[in-house]
Amino acid sequence: MTGVVVVTVVLFSLLIGGADYALGYAVKPIYVQNANNSTATSPAVPASTAIPSTSASASASTAASATPTASPSASASS
Repeated sequence: MTGVVVVTVVLFSLLIGGADYALGYAVKPIYVQNANNSTATSPAVPASTAIPSTSASASASTAASATPTASPSASASS
């Protein structure tokens, strides 16, 4: 029974490996063609992003929420 399992695993690995190789060989011209076309044109420039501006209310709320405070109800809940 162990021999059947080993033979099955080897056969399926050869089948999947062969299919992978064949499909890789079949689609290789597509990727080479796309690579040649993409290098012929100028590379895409990424869109500029807006830089967030800081305001007085935003910095005040950030500073207030950044300081941890202990609440009596949280420590007395046990």
